[in-house]
Amino acid sequence: MENQNLQLQSLENRTRKLERRLRLSLCGWMLTIGLILLSSWIWKSEAQTTGTTNSLRVSELVVVDSKGVERVRIGGDLPDAFIGGKRVPRGQQAAGVLLYDGSGGERSGYVTFEPSGNVGLTLDSRTAQVASFIAAPDESAASMLQLWSGKDLIELRADGEGSRLTAVKAGQVVTQQPLIKKMSDEMCGAYREALGRVSAGQVMSDCRRRFTEEACKTCLGKR
Repeated sequence: MENQNLQLQSLENRTRKLERRLRLSLCGWMLTIGLILLSSWIWKSEAQTTGTTNSLRVSELVVVDSKGVERVRIGGDLPDAFIGGKRVPRGQQAAGVLLYDGSGGERSGYVTFEPSGNVGLTLDSRTAQVASFIAAPDESAASMLQLWSGKDLIELRADGEGSRLTAVKAGQVVTQQPLIKKMSDEMCGAYREALGRVSAGQVMSDCRRRFTEEACKTCLGKR
């Protein structure tokens, strides 16, 4: 019982940290968007004064610092991520805003994805993505808020299995509220279908990052 209370306390502490990071991130994005809108208004005013066009239609806008390093990129077809000196494929076409640090490494993005239709806010360290806030296009897909370090993860998620708060330690669920003891037939079917493509061990490992060992074993028929 004491161990469970400690786990719940740790989960609450990590949730509060996640909420603080999200608030700081949203404030940063609001400031960035505000500066962009202000710059657009100033440009529009100047354009009207000089009699030039008041509409700017471009496929990409890149902002650089005094050293010529790209710091902000706004585009309708954004390039793959560049994190830790390596190119990281996004897996989907992305459009929106990207932020870069002084070395040119991507540190954050606020984008829409196609063909999934998701919209996401992501935060990156200098070596990997560490936080994401994803909104699905409709109720049939998952919307989530995640914060992770290596194989440790805390997640607020809403999908076909319901809404829940999950803490993952070393790649395995250690706490989940409310607890999902049995997956839906649709979700379980997806894991069973994966058994025909990858090893049972890999499927179980993937399942344990989302659900408890009991739920995974019930679905995959292991006792």
